[in-house]
Amino acid sequence: MKLFVKTTLFYLLASLIVFTIGGVITYNKVKEEVALETDYYLNETFRRLVNEIKSGKSIGVLNNDKVTITKLDNQLVRDTFRVYSDTISKHPLLNRPEAYRRLVRISKVEEQYYQFDLMDVLIESDDVYQGVTAAFVRLFLFLGLFIIAANTVFFRWILSPFYLSLRQIMFFNVKDKDTIQLPDTNTREFKLLNAFILKMTHNARKDYLTLKEFTENASHEMQTPVAIAKGKLELLMESGDLTQDQLQLVQGANQALSKLSKIGKSLTLLSKIENGEFSDKRVCNFSEVVGQNVDHFRELALLRNINMQAMLPPVLQLPIDSALADILISNLIKNAIQHNNNGGWINIKLNEQQLEVSNSGKAPSVPTETLFNRFKKGQAASSSLGLGLAIVKKITDTQNWQVVYKFTDQTHSLRIVFT
Repeated sequence: MKLFVKTTLFYLLASLIVFTIGGVITYNKVKEEVALETDYYLNETFRRLVNEIKSGKSIGVLNNDKVTITKLDNQLVRDTFRVYSDTISKHPLLNRPEAYRRLVRISKVEEQYYQFDLMDVLIESDDVYQGVTAAFVRLFLFLGLFIIAANTVFFRWILSPFYLSLRQIMFFNVKDKDTIQLPDTNTREFKLLNAFILKMTHNARKDYLTLKEFTENASHEMQTPVAIAKGKLELLMESGDLTQDQLQLVQGANQALSKLSKIGKSLTLLSKIENGEFSDKRVCNFSEVVGQNVDHFRELALLRNINMQAMLPPVLQLPIDSALADILISNLIKNAIQHNNNGGWINIKLNEQQLEVSNSGKAPSVPTETLFNRFKKGQAASSSLGLGLAIVKKITDTQNWQVVYKFTDQTHSLRIVFT
């Protein structure tokens, strides 16, 4: 959910709570004020009637549907304080029961005691409730529209530098030489954010260049002494002065150096893939790349009596760096040959949806979900470096492709789905 939506909903919810509490308070206050005003009116009516009796008017003339004045026996009564109460009586015009406010009082006027019974229509609670609710609903709707409009202006104006900075971060690439351009702002928090972004991107680009330089130097410098050591060991093996045990030791050292060289090259390749150095996403003929690798490895497969078959369309264009595609296919086929049985088979199928490489072989000795990790081998005794499938996984990740491994009925199956 966007920040704009969350903020707007928060303010609307807060306003709804405030309006609900305010509505209850206003409703009770209006009821109280209506009762007080009605009582004041009844008391003023009482005073007016007393003055009119004093002026000589007959109580018969003063009596009506809201006023009842009764003459009392002077010996049995005395003045009483005014008593207010709520009652129900039929409305003379509407001809239905209505709520009334009532005042009953006994008072002495010109040496004569009278009982005054006065009533006036009282505004009903339902009417008060409906009036208050209607007013508050209209006010809440107006406030809600105002909050939405104000938030829209706020987010477009105040937060525009934030969104511009966010867009710059989204398109930031450590391989770019140009410094990231952030918008000017006079908001202190955004200034701090921009300063941190500039520092972070500078450090990221610096670390990337340092790592890239180290990887290239390590790859180049490591191969030279390894090649020299291998050359001297080969000369030593050809000298003919070594015993059988010494020859085996020299051969073991030579194999270890060869393995070290391969590990260095594979790790360098992984670093280059992770650093995005294979960024050419021009469309290549993937079918042609697969066919070339099949022809290249066919002789190696025949040395182990492995029958390799491929079903490929004439042309299949995919957006992938051609060098990266070649590395991907070569690792898949090498893995299928290395983890196969003598006299086994390899089937390669390619279509617009996926590439499937299946081969015969023994069951893996490690959990299948770990085979794509670095230095994980299907067979512990295998001479494999354990980096082939890690390279495959890294390439498919950069392409947003999905790689799936299954082992059923003595068959290894690797599928790459072009999603």
